[in-house]
Amino acid sequence: MRLIPYALLSLATLTGCQFSENDTPDVTVVTPAPEVQSNLEITEISTGPLDMLAPNDTVKTYYTVDVTGFDNVDVEVHFYLMHSDELDTQSEQEAAIEDIQQIAVVELAGLSSGTSEHEIELTLPNALEGGNYHILAQIDPNDLHVEDIEEDNHPSVDHEPHLEGNFPHADIVVREQEGHDYKLLGAEFGQTALILDTPNVNNGTSDHHSDLIGYFEADYEGTNLGLSHIKAEVMVAGNWVETHFWDATAGQYTDTLAHEFRAELHDEHIGFDIALEPELIKSLHDNYNAEAENTLELRFTLIDAAQDAETNTDNNQVLTSIPFYFFEQEDATQVPASRSARFNEHAIVPASVGLANINFQSEFDKSYGDKSKFSVGVDLQGQLFIVPTGDPGGRITGEGTVEAYFFNAKNTLFSISYNGSAYISGLNTGYESEMIIFNNVVFEDEKFTAKYEKSWEKKWEEDKTLAQATFTVGPIPIKVEAGVTGNLGFELTVGYNAELYAEGDLFHVDFGAFGRGGVNLLVASAGVQAILTLIDNTFAMESNAGFALLTNNNANPHIYYGIELKNDLDVISGKFGLYAETYGVKWCKKWGIPYPCGKKTSRYDLWLYQTNSVFDKSWTIYSKEGEIDL
Repeated sequence: MRLIPYALLSLATLTGCQFSENDTPDVTVVTPAPEVQSNLEITEISTGPLDMLAPNDTVKTYYTVDVTGFDNVDVEVHFYLMHSDELDTQSEQEAAIEDIQQIAVVELAGLSSGTSEHEIELTLPNALEGGNYHILAQIDPNDLHVEDIEEDNHPSVDHEPHLEGNFPHADIVVREQEGHDYKLLGAEFGQTALILDTPNVNNGTSDHHSDLIGYFEADYEGTNLGLSHIKAEVMVAGNWVETHFWDATAGQYTDTLAHEFRAELHDEHIGFDIALEPELIKSLHDNYNAEAENTLELRFTLIDAAQDAETNTDNNQVLTSIPFYFFEQEDATQVPASRSARFNEHAIVPASVGLANINFQSEFDKSYGDKSKFSVGVDLQGQLFIVPTGDPGGRITGEGTVEAYFFNAKNTLFSISYNGSAYISGLNTGYESEMIIFNNVVFEDEKFTAKYEKSWEKKWEEDKTLAQATFTVGPIPIKVEAGVTGNLGFELTVGYNAELYAEGDLFHVDFGAFGRGGVNLLVASAGVQAILTLIDNTFAMESNAGFALLTNNNANPHIYYGIELKNDLDVISGKFGLYAETYGVKWCKKWGIPYPCGKKTSRYDLWLYQTNSVFDKSWTIYSKEGEIDL
């Protein structure tokens, strides 16, 4: 049926025009467009003004969604990043687009008919070449909703408004990547301050010790990856003096810390363990002002072992500092206020000669790792306290605590304490011990008597989920829960019968990290890949004090004593990462228009941690023995 416009007929009547039998009037046939009953469309994408961007930068992106004929509908939107050079040609032949990456997946919930504004933080991939890029989007990519117009869910050669290149997109500019560039981004310490003994004090600490613990943050650009070295220097009297790193593989201190960069990990974590040499400590002490706040300045420099002419060496060095103190000798047994008030740590106090109380003690308190991912803190204490006058006697104590951070969540994994005492009168003579696992007291024992001997051998196996976090792997957000699994225990013998003693392993812990992950989107699979030793630590102590010679009949009364604290520590080694495999879209181009043209599966990996253990070390924390004449 032909429709003749009413206006045309009216005009003929008003002008008096007559048509003869042989005349054929011009008739306009109008076919009304079918009414759109249902549709989903992204009508605009923008970012606002932007400077030149770099890989791993975040871009706030705004987009407009138009909904017709749906009410309270949930719909997915996928975002892609395409190099604009892909559209330079206007060929009529279909060709695959090579430089395009899916960078985000979002679900919009409860949309109703009408126009709505949305925004999303898009993170640019690390492996991104420089140049001009288009941000594209596809709504309802899996065609879960039946629409009258499917072609406008994305750029399309079959949708007329897009044919002149007017498809919704936003433009960004990414700087050109360096061809070969290591980056040393920062250094973090696992302690609040550096506390050193004066050069003339020797409390039996072995050559294997740890003065400064921490980690470096590093990154790279380019493809010619390999071995690098990091050098550490300390500022002394205006001059930079080199110091040494612990090398777990070699089992000794080395001039530099070797690190092998990995292609699949950009956010590199490099743990370090530094010991200051006696000569360096003496130089620091010579320039130390006990009346002022002292800060130790350090300089770390990353060096390309292959010497392949890095394109940029301005980012290979980090300057940082940490407060430091020298702990001076004192005859009193009180912990100096300057140390205990600032750091709440136990002091290393030498024995005083004469009739004063005598206190031998030491503490090791360091944390390892990155708290935003995985970090372990170890706090070890041991003490031998002797009272030579009045009611002669003594006390032996030991304590160990292991705390862990998972995704910035703090957890007390394990804590154990032992306290044994003995006095000639028999008062306050006995022992007590307590063990806490995941904030629960799992063991406690105590007994007070004139003489005693006790042996413990306890073991547990634990598996505990400790924290949850969400990470984006490629375009897919994955909710991850992480925790520890392993075993722990202690094997200690204590006693008193004229001699107070304690010997054995105060505790042993062996925990590995595990993770579980999942998603609620249309992905082929997603999960956790982990082989990570969180901590493997044995803290052993041997202490004794003899009081048998404290009698009126002894012509030379004295006390003999000995204390030794040893530790065997391996912290955070292995790797922990996430992966996702997605049902993505294959993109093609024709006439300068990008459009989906098939399906493909893509795998994405996000490594949170890949590190060799630089803290694998056995050493004596404290050792002292001798006699004291009374």
